[in-house]
Amino acid sequence: MSAPEPLQTLTPVLGPATQLGFVVRDLDEAVRHWIDVLGVGPFLFLENGTGRPAPQSIYRGQEVRIDMRLAFGFIGDVQLELIQQVNDAPSPYQTFLDEGREGLQHLGYWVPDHAAARSRIEAEGYVPELVIPIAGQPDPIIYYSTPSVVGPMLEIVPPRWRHARAAVSNHLKAWSGGDPLIRFDTYGAFLEHAGVSFDD
Repeated sequence: MSAPEPLQTLTPVLGPATQLGFVVRDLDEAVRHWIDVLGVGPFLFLENGTGRPAPQSIYRGQEVRIDMRLAFGFIGDVQLELIQQVNDAPSPYQTFLDEGREGLQHLGYWVPDHAAARSRIEAEGYVPELVIPIAGQPDPIIYYSTPSVVGPMLEIVPPRWRHARAAVSNHLKAWSGGDPLIRFDTYGAFLEHAGVSFDD
């Protein structure tokens, strides 16, 4: 009997989806649901998100500072990001909630080639809506609106941020029981604690 033909697969343009981003109205309630009902955890819990005030971003051409609370967990190798916005700055998160929605809001990709990824999807009509510059790094994080057949926004994350993602994953894997919410004040405080370097 001959060996079966190998399966043919496509190569995702952006690489594997590495994050599912959820926008919620109440972070405490949402993270407890993931833990208590779905059995997913632990979570890195960041009471003040990226800081107060948040770093400056650009949303639809307007300079904004989006204050938020954040939690990160994992299902297998896919990161979960739970976002609660706590100020009234215009943002894709606030727009999502104003439309009466809550839940999956974006798909995040840590792309191997930032410029190539941007060029490819923008050529297909994806529109950048939120640009988040990163101090000391050449490429921003960008959120794109997507066609209705896709649904959630796309978040394109520069390659250097793989260090931060790995640090979160490693920290959560080291959890040995107890409180499944591992708390830090801000993402920056966690990265400093974890000794994350963005050098290639």
